[in-house]
Amino acid sequence: MPRNKENKPMPTYFHVDRRGRFVAGQAVALSKVDLAAAPDLAQHRNLLFPDGVSAHGTQYLNLDVKAGNGEPAAELIWEYVRRAHFPDRPSRFTATCAWRELEEARAWRARTGATNAKIWRLDAAEGFVANMSLLNVSTSTLRASQFAHAYWAGEQGPALNGMLPPCWEVLLCGAITVRQEV
Repeated sequence: MPRNKENKPMPTYFHVDRRGRFVAGQAVALSKVDLAAAPDLAQHRNLLFPDGVSAHGTQYLNLDVKAGNGEPAAELIWEYVRRAHFPDRPSRFTATCAWRELEEARAWRARTGATNAKIWRLDAAEGFVANMSLLNVSTSTLRASQFAHAYWAGEQGPALNGMLPPCWEVLLCGAITVRQEV
């Protein structure tokens, strides 16, 4: 069993690999998207994320906010709330999203319609647990701000009609090793 610096067993998590990027034995690392054609953006990215971004971060940094999908805007809002009020929390742009239990990963895979996505067992240090159901900007800006603050506080958030039930994801940073497909 892999161990951390204190010789304690590393926690195990589960990742739904919707993009087909993982292989057994892989060490998950941050990367820097090639922005040679836009040096001003490369400079800004390096200011925000000098060590690089995760696959999740790469995806959302490159999505068009005007495309009618609120997810890129939510990611940016959540990042700035994190930086302003919860700087000790890991950035979603540098994290790998995972689940604590295999059944949670399977439920997420079904919920997203990614029925053919592989689920991988990951070893990583303790992650930050947050209610993914709060990642929602289809509301007033004040409510979205409330959601972002509750997310970064690790809270369930308000119980409102029409809200999805809590969906507790884990943001993993640091050394992450892909172990095996489950």
